[in-house]
Amino acid sequence: MKSYLVTDWTDPATGAKGYLAIDKLINGVSGGGIRMREGVTKEEVQRLAHTMTLKMIGLDMPIGGAKAGIDYPSSAPDSKEVLHRFLEAHQPYLLHMWATSEDMGTTKESIVKIVKDLGLHSPVDALFNTLENKEELITNLVSALSLKVDGAPITDVVTGYGVAIAALEALKSINIETKTAKISIQGFGSVGASTAKYLYEAGAKVVAVSDVNGTIYAENGLDIRCLLKAKDEKGTIDRTKLPSDYQLEDGSYWLVPEVDVLIPAAIADAIQTGNVSQVKAKIIVEGANIPVTKEAEEVLTEKGVYIIPDFIANSTGAGFLGIIVYKNVSPDLNSIFAFLKEHLSNTLSWILEKAKEEKLSPRQAALLLVKEREFMKEGVIK
Repeated sequence: MKSYLVTDWTDPATGAKGYLAIDKLINGVSGGGIRMREGVTKEEVQRLAHTMTLKMIGLDMPIGGAKAGIDYPSSAPDSKEVLHRFLEAHQPYLLHMWATSEDMGTTKESIVKIVKDLGLHSPVDALFNTLENKEELITNLVSALSLKVDGAPITDVVTGYGVAIAALEALKSINIETKTAKISIQGFGSVGASTAKYLYEAGAKVVAVSDVNGTIYAENGLDIRCLLKAKDEKGTIDRTKLPSDYQLEDGSYWLVPEVDVLIPAAIADAIQTGNVSQVKAKIIVEGANIPVTKEAEEVLTEKGVYIIPDFIANSTGAGFLGIIVYKNVSPDLNSIFAFLKEHLSNTLSWILEKAKEEKLSPRQAALLLVKEREFMKEGVIK
């Protein structure tokens, strides 16, 4: 995959490898988070950066896509020091062309502290440097970032909110009632847990949830409120706090149940040629970035499975701050969630209707929508 720019960094202290991929500059800037996990590759980072470009354009945001990745265990005692050295090495990009945030294995708090230690104002200085009335926007962004939903920071729930909306719209498109829908979710971190919360509140039955220790299953639906109380900050669920009649299965069991919607919300390439035959769902909503390989998607599309692509389904996390900056949305919960729901519902309605009319996959229809955005005249999609 071609990117506008890719760096190849080696940590002088640990030998860890790190990469920054800028897929596209629009108005001189790009945006995308930093992930840290053992096994991250340059190709994965480039794929994620391209997905970020698609997200930004799908959201009608005038900014390109980027992503950074560090091949190092985020649980290591010196992981923050490795992250510090990575950001220090990439300081010129942070100043001029790359606005960043947290991703898998990193936290907003760590990134903010490091960039301030390096003498920057914020991880999005590159974006602010392109804007007028930046002082007002900074005030609004600070207000938005301070918001909480049921005690949790808005940044922990806003992506899952969008994934849940995507699942509900997809169910509606194939005439499945929310209250009869069965759903399985891989991952119970911030995205998986908040997705489960909003689907549960909408009346759907979340029958399976997986974390690092396996899959929890209940045929008639899990009590998501109970699971949320039993999980720690990393998304690991304490089995001793669960009802005794819940089934405890292995980590791959989330693929097995016959459900209407499958939501991979954890790692890249979770569904691939080795396990795609186990998928029985009618719909897959990509809560994680690039969770279905190209080869697996071809198999599933041939079987008639609807796959709502990541650059639409989980775009509200990327769009949350963008709507404050570019859409003049008021930094309060009602305004933010109302705007995101309307925008995503309208987008998905168009995509799914176009897919039916022209016998396309949802991804193909979504790419058509992206190409129709006004600033696609620059030729972002090849």
